Amino acid sequence: MAKMSKSRLMKRRTVEELKQLFKEYPTIGVADLYKVGASQLHEIRRKFRGIALLRVAKNTLVRIALKELGGDLERLSKYFEGQNILIFSKEDPFKLAKMLDEAKVPSFARPGDIAPEDIVIPEGNTGLPPGPIISDFSDVGIPARISSGSIWINKTTVVAKKGDVISDKLASVLARLGIKPIKIGLNLKAIYSDGLIFPADVLRIDVEAFKSDLSKAWEEAFKLALTLEYMTVETLPVLLVKSYRTALALATAAEYISAETLPLLVQRALSEASLLSSLTSKTEERKVEKEEPPKKEEKKEEEEELGLAALFG
Repeated sequence: MAKMSKSRLMKRRTVEELKQLFKEYPTIGVADLYKVGASQLHEIRRKFRGIALLRVAKNTLVRIALKELGGDLERLSKYFEGQNILIFSKEDPFKLAKMLDEAKVPSFARPGDIAPEDIVIPEGNTGLPPGPIISDFSDVGIPARISSGSIWINKTTVVAKKGDVISDKLASVLARLGIKPIKIGLNLKAIYSDGLIFPADVLRIDVEAFKSDLSKAWEEAFKLALTLEYMTVETLPVLLVKSYRTALALATAAEYISAETLPLLVQRALSEASLLSSLTSKTEERKVEKEEPPKKEEKKEEEEELGLAALFG
């Protein structure tokens, strides 16, 4: 009976400690401990010292603490299935998720593991000597040949798609090739922050793609604002330049003299005068050609024709 009371006291103390941590930290993560060994967990704790507090507790005790606190936090209860670890931090949830992913270490696949991404075997020399393994290559769909005393892969091959279960034979082949497709670490389930729960898939952001999308959205919004002539800090300089050019073109067309239009009007007048002068010169040249007297040879021929006409008159 005394043991039972002591056990209940310890559980009660754990619940109270959890409640205090839930209140103290604004960002609370739930991660899967599946396949994370004690040494790996120790290394993760070391990496996150000063950034996050990691706490392992029984799911039932966590659910009790969440229920007693109530509110939005209680919605985290549904993520406490299997082996879990609580992550208490003051970091932004997206930053924390990124840090947890970066803390994972590559590891060899074990039979039954799920491929986190497509597993690709590159073509080329494996460096492995010929032997029974070449038939294993064939069994998992890798085209191979023996050349110069070693096994060569004929072409780059996808041996497992993202989400596929890795078989015994494939795990063995990957290990022989030195390929570590699995990343061991804390697999986030969800993070609670500011009354919101972010599932793991929402927290995984392609930063470069996000930057590109954001840049494109800004460009489209900027173009639309210019079209609508909507004034903002960004559009005002461009709209002022556009308005100035339009006003200058209109004033020049109307021959309105001002400090800005006078140089343009003078330049236009000079261009028009030059063009007019060129046209006048060409016209005068044509007139001269028409009024030019007949050449001496032509005049002589005309006189001879007149003389002959007089003789045979």
